[in-house]
Amino acid sequence: MQNFVKLKYARNLCVSLGVAFLLCGCGQDAIEDNVVVVEQGNEEINYEFGMAQIGNVVKTEKVRCTYRQTNEQEVSFPMSGRLVDRVYVEKGDAVKKGDLLVELSSEDLERKIENLEYRIARNELLLQYTDTNEANDISGLWVNYLYYSGMTEQDKENLDDQIVAVQRNYRYQREDYSDALNADRKELEQLTRELSSSRIYAQIDGVVYSLKEQLEGTTAQLGEVVMTVIDTTECLFEAEEPELAKYFEEGQKLEMTLGYGSTKGVYVLTPWHMDEWGEVQLFMVYDEPEGAILEVGASGNMQVVTGSRENVLCVPLNAVHNAEDKKYVYVLGADNMREVRWVETGLFGDETVEILSGLEEGEKVIRR
Repeated sequence: MQNFVKLKYARNLCVSLGVAFLLCGCGQDAIEDNVVVVEQGNEEINYEFGMAQIGNVVKTEKVRCTYRQTNEQEVSFPMSGRLVDRVYVEKGDAVKKGDLLVELSSEDLERKIENLEYRIARNELLLQYTDTNEANDISGLWVNYLYYSGMTEQDKENLDDQIVAVQRNYRYQREDYSDALNADRKELEQLTRELSSSRIYAQIDGVVYSLKEQLEGTTAQLGEVVMTVIDTTECLFEAEEPELAKYFEEGQKLEMTLGYGSTKGVYVLTPWHMDEWGEVQLFMVYDEPEGAILEVGASGNMQVVTGSRENVLCVPLNAVHNAEDKKYVYVLGADNMREVRWVETGLFGDETVEILSGLEEGEKVIRR
């Protein structure tokens, strides 16, 4: 309820607000127990009135939300020093999982891998031949013993010694080949990993959302994110207000307003997977304006209730003023003179203030 009253005052000032505050410092109890006349004048002043009445006090906070993808791939290099040889996509391109996105220079790697693969195949073949060669050499020693010696006891001792020497020689060959194969296979595995790392593929279906300018021909830096691929089919609104998270509830419906472009309109959001909330809070779209086209990066505001009082005595927010740590309102006293009334307040809402004491229901207060 609002009323406007036009008042004309006498020229003389009876008691100024400054005196009231001086007295407040000297004798607070005397001021609290008395209504104080604050000003008079010979000019006409228009006052807007509100009323102390039973109602609801609601306090809300704005929460900024941005439309984000929930699934994305950040493309970065696993090594430094190599040239970016080829970029296969541009910003805005649609890609499928497994598509080649970017490739580092790898000619020297491919050449090293070819050499290693040849050397490994050769040593594997030589290792296989050692068994056959060993058997042939031992067979030759037996032929010499049987057909070209007197097969004396000394000849037999010589044969045994020769066989041991052959076996020892081939055992050393097998060890050498095995050691070489193990070293080459480890190097091949490492080079193959490097070659694989130099070719970066899309891990999801999506769209190239960001791409470093003039990437091709630059030198790769370990860990530098040069491209982002997002899955535009799985997007949610994201907020970063962890201190306000406690005011939301599962299944709660909240209105959010977007004010520009094809996304313009009022959307209804609801909390999404609150058990996973932390520094970031996620909301899914429950309802949206007809024909709206949401785009990644669109931002809007929604309000969450952080405090409320129902059926309490309250006055308009702009009727309550501060004097140090005390609260007061202006009322009209005798002869329509403006007076200070000290009040005890509760919850300060968006539009009204809860009054605990100092006013009665139905009393008028000056808003301005």
